[in-house]
Amino acid sequence: MLDALASRHGHQSSIDLPFDRSLPPPRSLPSHRWLRWSLRPRDADLFHAHLAWPDRLGAALLAARGRPLVVTFHLLPREGAAWPRDRITGLDARTMIRLAAVRAHTVWIALSHHDAARLGALGLRARVIRNAPPPPRAATQPFDWPDGVVGLASVGRLDPQKGFDRMLRALAHPSLSERPWHWVIAGEGPARAELTALRDSLGLRDRVSLPGVRPPMDVFTGARWVLAPSRSEGMPLVPLEAMEAGVPVLASDIGAHRELFSAAPGSLLPADEARWPDALGALFDGAARATVKRAQRAALGDDPREGYWRETLSCYDAART
Repeated sequence: MLDALASRHGHQSSIDLPFDRSLPPPRSLPSHRWLRWSLRPRDADLFHAHLAWPDRLGAALLAARGRPLVVTFHLLPREGAAWPRDRITGLDARTMIRLAAVRAHTVWIALSHHDAARLGALGLRARVIRNAPPPPRAATQPFDWPDGVVGLASVGRLDPQKGFDRMLRALAHPSLSERPWHWVIAGEGPARAELTALRDSLGLRDRVSLPGVRPPMDVFTGARWVLAPSRSEGMPLVPLEAMEAGVPVLASDIGAHRELFSAAPGSLLPADEARWPDALGALFDGAARATVKRAQRAALGDDPREGYWRETLSCYDAART
C-alpha cells in the first residue's frame, strides 16, 4: 500500500524483499539469506525497513549502509517473552536496538504508544504512526454462511499469538451453546492441527470453520462481527479493514487494541478470559452492535490512508535532514 501511495504522490519507490513476493512470507529465513540480501547493491536515496520481527534490524542497517533510514517495528515480542537474536549479528535484538538508537539520519516508527514506550525503555525514541487499512477490495467468493446464524469472522495466521484457541474455549461455554452463531477463521499457520483438535474436542466442529487463506472481504461479507482475540499485536490491519467495511470488531484487551478502540466503548473483551463468555452475549444484541459499529467507523476517520502517507512522508523528510 505504501508503495502505491508514494507513486500516487509522485515519488519513485520499489519493494525489495529477501524472498519471492509471489509466495507467502516465510516465518524465518537462514542468516546467510539475510546477509546476501543485505549486501545487494542498491540505488536509493532513502530506505524504509518494515520489520515484521525485530531480528531483522541488522539486515536493515547493513542494507542502508549509512544512507537515510526509516525503520518500522511491526511486532515486538509479547511482554515477558524472550527476544530473538539478530539474524546478521547474532546479538540479542534488544542490544541491537540500543546500539542502533544513536544512528544518524534515522527515524524509528512504532505502531502504537504501547510499543513506543517499550522501545523507549531500550533507549530508542520512536514516533507513533498507526497502520491504515489497505484499499478495500470486493469479495471474490463470499463465505456461505449457514441460515439463521450470527456470523463471526476472524482473519489471521493460525498461530498462538492470535489467540484463536482462547476464543474457542470461550465460545464453547454452556451459556453460548444454544445461541445461533457460526465462527469462520480464515488463515493458515503452524497451529492449524492444534486448533482443529481443540475445536473438535470442544464439540464445535459444525460451528467453527477453518477454510484456509481467504481474502478478508470473503468472510466479512455477511458477518455480523469480527473477532480479534490476539495475545499481542503491533497495530493489526484486520480490525482496521473490518471497521472500514462496516463490520464491528470485538477485540482482546491488549495495548494495541486499547489504543485503536479508545474512542469506541464496547469494543474490548474483559482482560480476564474467564469473563469472555458473559461478554460475548453482546454479539446477539442488535442495539449494542449498531452503537459499536458507529463509534468504530467514526474513530477510523474519513481518509486513513492519506493521513498515514502524510505522517510517513514527514519521517522521510526528517531522516534526510
